[in-house]
Amino acid sequence: SSALVKEYAGDDVDEKDLRQFLEAAVIRFNQLNGAEALAVNKGGGQKLPAALQSVKAEDGTMKAVFDFATARDLIAFGGADENEDTSNTLTALEVKKVPDAAEAGWLTAAAFVKEDKSAVSAEEIAESEKGMVVSVEGGATLVCSGEILYMTEGVEKKDAHTASVPDGGKAFIVFK
Repeated sequence: SSALVKEYAGDDVDEKDLRQFLEAAVIRFNQLNGAEALAVNKGGGQKLPAALQSVKAEDGTMKAVFDFATARDLIAFGGADENEDTSNTLTALEVKKVPDAAEAGWLTAAAFVKEDKSAVSAEEIAESEKGMVVSVEGGATLVCSGEILYMTEGVEKKDAHTASVPDGGKAFIVFK
């Protein structure tokens, strides 16, 4: 899933108009990707490339939550011409278990740090056998399904599960 949160000033945003605009963008994206002209997943059916889960506009903040069939769909939707979400500039997103990430060379591909910004070695990360590593190219705010343990330099940990990845380059986040 992906959430878009934007603050606005001035006139109130009509939630119904916002929903219609977002549904139209999701439907166009799904059609371009060979799926049905729907904005919401049908129960028991095949998952759409993109689906709108919820929309809210109140107190100066617009919120929309989307669901994607794959990480590739999330990246493609973020890069669509009609998409006004410039906060997500992902070009690649992949998740591996720590042992698989170590084997792929991810743990030695960059300098990792703890939350206090002190260095952590690839060997110490490898001890987190039950952990997962996210490889990210492009910028975004990511919410991990477990507690963030380590990250590469430049990644900003927002809370126990959330990190902000700057645009440009490649970043890694280890969570458990």
